[in-house]
Amino acid sequence: MELRQLRYLHAVAREGSFLRAAATLDVPQPSLWRSVKALEAELGIALFERSGRGVQLTGAGNQLLPRADYLLNRAESVSQFAHELARGRAGVVTVACAYPHVPRFLAPLIGTFRSAHPAIHVAVHEYSGLPAIEQVLNGDVDLVTGLGQADQRLAGHQLGDVRLAVVTSDDHAWRGRSHVSVAELRGQPVLTGSADSLTRRLLEPALRAGGFGLDITSESVNATTLVALARAGLGVAVIADDNLSADDSARWPALVDEHTPMSAPLWIYWSREGGIAPAVRSFVRHVQGTGNRLDRDGGQPSPA
Repeated sequence: MELRQLRYLHAVAREGSFLRAAATLDVPQPSLWRSVKALEAELGIALFERSGRGVQLTGAGNQLLPRADYLLNRAESVSQFAHELARGRAGVVTVACAYPHVPRFLAPLIGTFRSAHPAIHVAVHEYSGLPAIEQVLNGDVDLVTGLGQADQRLAGHQLGDVRLAVVTSDDHAWRGRSHVSVAELRGQPVLTGSADSLTRRLLEPALRAGGFGLDITSESVNATTLVALARAGLGVAVIADDNLSADDSARWPALVDEHTPMSAPLWIYWSREGGIAPAVRSFVRHVQGTGNRLDRDGGQPSPA
């Protein structure tokens, strides 16, 4: 059974004539007649019977036609969806990120993208630390967030900047300050993220340059836990401010160092190698349209 035969069945039933159905479909009448007869032979039932100068559906044909129409509608739906996929208006986009990147950077992007592309689903894979960039190169995900990469296999767009902040109890001497230096962390009980966190990646070079380590009393992948412990007076929490809301971030002193930046640009990357799916291309265009169009070729703006 072919969809073409079901279309012929529908057309003959609608027109009441093989000749008129053939004219409507712009196919030779003998070809249409043979296709319908082949369908009847395959199904083992008569679909049409003569009625005056034309034909009408048999009882079996009347029962079969709604099911044939259902299949034709489903086939048309598949065809339309395939067209939407090809045009980048439907599909799935996968993004790997550290979970703090969602509220500040990705959620607003995905929200506005979904409004414009309701048939494209953006699946977010969250990690406690920075996800491996190789996931994009291996084809495991379509996009990944991370720090600056000098890899010509990647293209990307800067989402924003992340800085380190210091959270304390309300009665701590640093409360209300605009900034705290890395050197002041010496001897302080510190609450911070795990070794693979963005916080530690930014902090470790400054510690090495200063020749001292931290008195880490607690590590956690959950920034809410670190903030709660710090507010309870159990140490000072050093965390990336993307873990905080915009309002909360402004409340806490920034961590600064005279030699090492305590902030870093956050990028979202996709692969240059091979073609990316149309839905991913649509999402990339949306990401690039949110600000300056940046490409990872040395961090220089790419042509609009």
